[in-house]
Amino acid sequence: MWSEQPLEVLLHKSLQGLPEPARTDLFADYNSARRFVTEEITGHIATTEPDLTDHSDRHLMDVMNRVHAVIGESTKYFTAYELYLLAVSILFHDVGNLHGRSEHHKKVAGIYDACRKREARFNTERNAVLAIAGAHTGSTKDGSKDTIRDVGQFSFQAHPVRGQQVAAVLRFADELAEGPQRTSAYLQNQGMYKPDSRIFHKYAAITDYCVDPGAERIALTYNIDVERGHSELEAGNAVLLTQLLTFSYSRITKLDQERRYCKHYCDLLSVFKETGAWFNFFYDGQKLDLGLEPIVISDLIVPGELTKRIEEIDTKYKVSTLVGALEGACAITS
Repeated sequence: MWSEQPLEVLLHKSLQGLPEPARTDLFADYNSARRFVTEEITGHIATTEPDLTDHSDRHLMDVMNRVHAVIGESTKYFTAYELYLLAVSILFHDVGNLHGRSEHHKKVAGIYDACRKREARFNTERNAVLAIAGAHTGSTKDGSKDTIRDVGQFSFQAHPVRGQQVAAVLRFADELAEGPQRTSAYLQNQGMYKPDSRIFHKYAAITDYCVDPGAERIALTYNIDVERGHSELEAGNAVLLTQLLTFSYSRITKLDQERRYCKHYCDLLSVFKETGAWFNFFYDGQKLDLGLEPIVISDLIVPGELTKRIEEIDTKYKVSTLVGALEGACAITS
């Protein structure tokens, strides 16, 4: 069941400053869109894509909470019109998954039209929402991953909207909306996810993302329960530890790339100057002390230095080295 989110409270407060009828109509339009998406779409995505991580109402609420955390005290950064389009775009950004995961960002239009019934008064909203929601993933027409580049300035109800800034915040918040809430421990334990989807669900299960503007960072924490497998260490649910570590490293790198990319288009995100990652390992309920320092990827560039991979930032994180250290720690614990 949907519960009012802090971002919605902020939206409602912001809309109160508008003249009528916009003040009343926009919040009613937002509520009608939310009702349509939550009643007609999100609860049914799993019927089409049962092995995806969660894309239900919980995901929408999570993205909204991430947006609210990113906005922080800068509650006046977006105008009421921009905040409205951001909130509506959050609702629609993943609805295309109902028609299959592949290029789901291109399948938003049909569902949006079903909601708004192609009423002329929604034409400018439609143009903005499809561009903003469509930029959260995928590629441009020329094959570039720089999707925000093509999001232009919009006019919405005769007011300018900074489309790139809105799209950047949605894209970044969506990247941050990860964690155990996106999977089912029961379905994992019962082996009910397809083999090629298990790594995504295991990653969600071990992950905690924290928006920490006070420390100017995004902080990632991974809690991994190590098990002995037939021939090598596992992380549970038939996922090899080496596989999970490698996948986690790729996600840390991806998040850091998204952090840098999105703040290029939105000054609001400039406060986030680094990505930090902490790994905690447990065996038979006991935490293993490996003396690991957190991985820190910052915006600091020392002239002459090349960009380092995670295993080069701290050699203790080289997968083979780390797994060897864990095998030794597990042996001692046993």
